[in-house]
Amino acid sequence: MNDIETKILTDFNSLKDALNRWGKFVDETILSIINVPFISEHKLKIPCSYRLKENKSYISKALYRGKQYDEPLKKIEDKIGTRLVLLTTDDVEAVSKVLLCSDKWHSKVTKDINTLIDEEPEKFSYQSIHIVVWPLETDSNYVSGTHEQLTCEIQIRTLLQHAYSEISHDSTYKGPFKNDKEILRQLAKSMALMEATDDYFCNIFKNMSDDKRKYANFINELITLYSGFNASFKREELDFDLTKLTFLLLDKKDIAINDIQDFCVRNKADLSTAIVPQNGYLFEQPICILLSYYFFKHRNFLRNEWPLSLESLQDLYRAFNTSFDSF
Repeated sequence: MNDIETKILTDFNSLKDALNRWGKFVDETILSIINVPFISEHKLKIPCSYRLKENKSYISKALYRGKQYDEPLKKIEDKIGTRLVLLTTDDVEAVSKVLLCSDKWHSKVTKDINTLIDEEPEKFSYQSIHIVVWPLETDSNYVSGTHEQLTCEIQIRTLLQHAYSEISHDSTYKGPFKNDKEILRQLAKSMALMEATDDYFCNIFKNMSDDKRKYANFINELITLYSGFNASFKREELDFDLTKLTFLLLDKKDIAINDIQDFCVRNKADLSTAIVPQNGYLFEQPICILLSYYFFKHRNFLRNEWPLSLESLQDLYRAFNTSFDSF
């Protein structure tokens, strides 16, 4: 190692303690910021985990990659790297906006997917949004004058983009096959397919989140109404299979949400008595609200079209002190 390399590496090593502290803060802050809208909905597929640039990689980038850095500690911005892997490009864009708007740091975009596509719309290759963040000058956890040197590059990509990167980045673009035209063509074709697949995924999630969709709206409203009788119920406890079977009734006799709401108000006392664990699993699920409505308003139809087990129908009758055999 020559004198220049030694000097550059010594400066880098002197900053590592602060870099480690900043990297840990960035990871913790990211997870805190995106916790509710993304982690709770299982859209975060691989959580962030920072790493420091290796010494050899730092020296190589500072001196030997065709770009001379007069201030490598300031100009090399990926001294810390962390990565978020999400489900779709819509998630990537949403998280990027949240991180860029955070008041926890200074930030800037250094690589943007949409910009790359606008510049070369016919090209299909590696895609990822890169955001660089560094501490605020008012952050007293770091030595004055070093804040701009404590840069962390956040890579935000989809699961499909991550798979592409794992295959292509080290083995191809940085490996022995970077000039192999056949392999590069195959990679480009795979990225084109991934983009199309991501478009389908994004459309699926848009359709799933559309409040105008009948069943999604019904489920949301039933959960809200049921929570008025069982405050401890959590959305993740919803039995989707049971709900799907019960919704077969809606296909045969449609019910308006407003009618369900009015029913809960008018029959609050009966429902409060019925919605208890002692009356069986059916009453531990929001779907019991809809079944109770049919029981009171369309009992003959309910009995003739009952989609669940006979025992569960008998539980419904017993919950409302009605003889099943007198039907």
